[in-house]
Amino acid sequence: MFKLLTKNKGNTSRKKWRWFGFFFVGLSLPIVYVVWKVSFLIFLITGFQPSEMARAQYTPKDVIGDLGGMKVIIPRHYAEYVEYDGDPRFGEKRKGPRPERTFDSRLRSFGMDVRFPDMKGLENAQIREEMRRQPLKENSWLRISIIGGEDYPGEGFLDRSTDSELFNTDAPEYNGHWSHTYARMSDTEYGLEAWYLSGIDPRTGKPARESSDTSDIYLYRDAYGKIDVYITCSRPSVPEGIGTCNVHSVLGEKAAFVLKISFRRGLLPEWQNILQSARELLLSFKVKQADKEMLSPSQFTSSPSR
Repeated sequence: MFKLLTKNKGNTSRKKWRWFGFFFVGLSLPIVYVVWKVSFLIFLITGFQPSEMARAQYTPKDVIGDLGGMKVIIPRHYAEYVEYDGDPRFGEKRKGPRPERTFDSRLRSFGMDVRFPDMKGLENAQIREEMRRQPLKENSWLRISIIGGEDYPGEGFLDRSTDSELFNTDAPEYNGHWSHTYARMSDTEYGLEAWYLSGIDPRTGKPARESSDTSDIYLYRDAYGKIDVYITCSRPSVPEGIGTCNVHSVLGEKAAFVLKISFRRGLLPEWQNILQSARELLLSFKVKQADKEMLSPSQFTSSPSR
């Protein structure tokens, strides 16, 4: 009898815990749903970026500063994710008050979306919607990124990048891997040296230059043989996908910063016009000495909002 009562008591206890478990799960599901819903709404507002990064995307006023030695005023619709030397980096918090920006404040980086060939920026809601709706295969928008200030890699960085990617195949990180073994084509393409992967892709048994998830490299040299333009163009990883080209160059003797331009691969034949248009756009931001003396820094953004 005692065993039976003990057994029944054990069964009752297990039932209580089972019902408690069901209740806990039932209570958790709505909470999880609410958290997911809030997270999804945050994603819709800010995208993949953290909230502090989203706040820094747009500037409330035009931006002033020193861009590689060139004093500039950048219209607000041409300046996103603006960073100056000394600004906190990704995931960091600012220490101390935000400094007032002047024409001597060195710009470290910023980016902008520009429509080719008229080089218009995202100046209103209509043009933003146009960019969002344009089919990928017809996309004429460029993503221009600037790296300067304390992050400028120094003169000759394009030659160093080329040596590392194309010629230093004995280095441990490459070790003769098929995806890093390039050969120069005998003919130029669009006025560029063309470098394609050589050999066979061991995954497919087909020529490596036809493989997805790989890149072709194009170079343009100046009169002294130095690399003036370094371009990588990816091959799409899915059928009917869109490859992307990334142009790396500098403004020349005008200013010391890296100019990177990204666009769909179908625009590669236009690389010279694209690069020239981007350079002219950046030069248009330059401020004349007489105009600079008449302007007050308070008219412009003091710093990114983060």
